[in-house]
Amino acid sequence: MSTSEHESARLNIHHFLQVQFKERYKAFVIHGPPLIGKTRLARQLVEIVTGGVYLDFLAYVAEHPGLAQRIDTLDVASVQKIVMNYASEKGAKLLLVDELDFLIHTWEPDLTPFKHLVSSLSVTQTPTTIGFLVQTYPALETWFLPNTERQNRILYVETIKAL
Repeated sequence: MSTSEHESARLNIHHFLQVQFKERYKAFVIHGPPLIGKTRLARQLVEIVTGGVYLDFLAYVAEHPGLAQRIDTLDVASVQKIVMNYASEKGAKLLLVDELDFLIHTWEPDLTPFKHLVSSLSVTQTPTTIGFLVQTYPALETWFLPNTERQNRILYVETIKAL
């Protein structure tokens, strides 16, 4: 495959987000190995998407003593509530949640609670489209979670076209 063919096969993140903004189930995942550029991509996206907001979840927890004191008891429901409240407070159209890995691996090895959060977060709970940026886990590599256009909502960072 030539470079131009390879680039054209990559996901157009702008089109993907336009679809997600209209979906009933708005959450998605961007995953990849450490230091590959997930955070850089997220920060670039929130700069160019109107209503885009970035949340470093680890820093948020560290800045809130009440959360930091109970870090070992933060479950999926707690994270969902924090994320939805943050999105609402910021008036986010798109919220990209990064640095969540410190919790994900503590929930369940097969990621069942995290997968439930992503697959069930709907427009009835929040009008915000929420993307979670995490490291690659085996359970993510095989997970197909389609939107109405049959695009997978589980995205490997290297398959996203450069901004």
